[in-house]
Amino acid sequence: MWAVFKKEWLGNFRTMTGWIFLAVTIFFLGWYFNYFGLNSGLPYVSYIISAVQFIFLFTLPLLTMRSFSEERRYKTDQLLFTSPVDVWQVILGKYLAAVCVFLPVIPVLCIYPLVLGIYGEVPFAENALAVCGFVFFGLAALAVGIFISSLTENQIIAAVLTFFVLLLSAMIPGISAMISEQGNLFTKLLHILELTGPFTYSLYGVLHWPSYIYYISVIMIALFLTDVVLTMRRFRVRTAGVSGTFGHILRAAIFFAVVFVINGLCAALPAEKQSIDMTYNSIRSLTEEGHRIVSALDRRVDVFVLVDPEQKDETLDSTLQRMQEVSSNVSVQYIDPEENPYFYLSYSDTEPVPNSMIVVCGNKSRVINYYDCYQVSYDYSYDVATGSYIATDYKVSGYDGEGRIVSAIQYVISDHVPKIYCITGHSELELEDELKGRIENAMYEVESINLMMHDDIPEDGDIIFILGPFADFNLEDSEKVERFLEKGKSAVFVTAFTDASELTNYYALLEKYGIQVYSGVVYEDDAAYYNTEPTFLLPEIVECDLTEKIYTPGRTRFVYLPFAKGLQIVEAADATATTFLRSSRASHTMGGEEEIQGPFSLGVYAERYGADSTSRVVVFSSDYFMYKDINLAVNGTNYDLFMKALAKVSQVDDITDIPVKSYSYNPVLVGNGARGFFSVVLIGVLPAALLLSGIVIWYRRRHG
Repeated sequence: MWAVFKKEWLGNFRTMTGWIFLAVTIFFLGWYFNYFGLNSGLPYVSYIISAVQFIFLFTLPLLTMRSFSEERRYKTDQLLFTSPVDVWQVILGKYLAAVCVFLPVIPVLCIYPLVLGIYGEVPFAENALAVCGFVFFGLAALAVGIFISSLTENQIIAAVLTFFVLLLSAMIPGISAMISEQGNLFTKLLHILELTGPFTYSLYGVLHWPSYIYYISVIMIALFLTDVVLTMRRFRVRTAGVSGTFGHILRAAIFFAVVFVINGLCAALPAEKQSIDMTYNSIRSLTEEGHRIVSALDRRVDVFVLVDPEQKDETLDSTLQRMQEVSSNVSVQYIDPEENPYFYLSYSDTEPVPNSMIVVCGNKSRVINYYDCYQVSYDYSYDVATGSYIATDYKVSGYDGEGRIVSAIQYVISDHVPKIYCITGHSELELEDELKGRIENAMYEVESINLMMHDDIPEDGDIIFILGPFADFNLEDSEKVERFLEKGKSAVFVTAFTDASELTNYYALLEKYGIQVYSGVVYEDDAAYYNTEPTFLLPEIVECDLTEKIYTPGRTRFVYLPFAKGLQIVEAADATATTFLRSSRASHTMGGEEEIQGPFSLGVYAERYGADSTSRVVVFSSDYFMYKDINLAVNGTNYDLFMKALAKVSQVDDITDIPVKSYSYNPVLVGNGARGFFSVVLIGVLPAALLLSGIVIWYRRRHG
């Protein structure tokens, strides 16, 4: 076998075949790496592999077309058949030789994420999985090429047939859709021949191990059929006759039966058992929190997805399948709006968009808008004609399907859902969509209310948000808030970047909890407690139950509070207050009525005791704390702390908090100089060096 391997492997590099394959392949890999990686900053090799996949349908046949067709053409196969070497050893030697010509491409492919890793964060596990899937696809395609080469003595015909078979395999999804959009037994059998289908799991960051079993099966079947073809020809060459034909047929039947049974058993396993989610944020699997909640269900929950099953959202469907596997109490049904156009009227007056879901348990239901299941970021430009900003482009940046579905499930099975009223009418901030989504996913109802339109805050409210008002409350509004809190209700207060003297009534509400607000903003002189500017505070996180898992002894997590107001805890007869965010001793106020030396409280939790109840409030001293971009600057710690504070004031010990799963890493920024260098090396120098080496070796053999 090793003699055959050596002969074949050297043969590929003594001619131009191996060199052309490597040069062409590495050129196109480098070309797409330059486009997707160096220029676009996408840290995933899956984009590169997807782009060159079609090119490989042309180049891989170059490695196998000569394997047996050339032997047959020059009659040298008869020497192999009459030699003491077993046929399977010849086949394996030739196959391994083709594999060893293909494999040098892989180290080059592995270089790309390493290069990008110099300039930014790269998901190495997902990239490694994509490369691994690509390797198995290549190994299976080479085995198919070896088999086809054994059928003909013309290497051009062998190459064309191999290309045609691989191309036909890639076209099977489209062919199946033309035969039957709903699918039938024939299309299911046809998909068995789809060589590129299982490969896509690896590109999406899913370790789908039945796909690797499938590729190993394809390799074994292709090499086995090659053995059958060559063995039958060997019998014709030898004088032993064909007395063993029946034995070969029986052996083939047993072999195929075993392979199909193994693949069938793999396919029959639950989807959760077939794959491992290797995406960096587990986007294709349930979080530990979601798994815990769904597995604990003791009542039936129906999820109706309003869409034609053929047009379903694959990511949402994957989440729903996982939930069904975790709990038998989750039932998922697809309702085609064309067949049942008025189904939604039992649950909503407004027709939901396609792929929206209705979650039902008993008499309670909740509609999940499909668009709420994804986080979208927009690009804006200023329109001079209208004097406003208009959206010019958008990008889907995150997936929130699991959080929305789990929240809806908890809502329909719960007897009471805490309700939050966001106070408006005083130029307050609006909740960012991402934070609002997290609050709703944590099983809170959120509704805005203008105090001018109500005599009192409605009784069904449990918590109020007063988020950075720029205008002061009048006495009547202050009294409404005071009456609400006296009932043992809770509140989250945020102070805005404005002068304290203008918000007398608003700050008087805080003074009842022993919290005084200073005018001006906090200016930090200790460089360890601010970011770029002395007013962009990175305060000390005080260790307490509210900051659990956020406080770290070595300050590895930060809360970001630009333009924060200084808070001071003062004595109050019926209230206690605790600081959980604090400035350094080197801080002081600036821009206020007078300069006051720190340290200051920047986040306070307080309780006020009444005759029959206790009200709880949390105060954050910066309205910028609430902005999405500020939250992203500290990797989401601001919103994590806000959710902890919400759980504290609502006295919910087991708050559900499933964050939006971001789709990708931030783009990798590669400088112009480095981009030019790597482009020249990977697109020009390396392929040219390989091609030149092949030409030199070929010329010396030809004229030596």
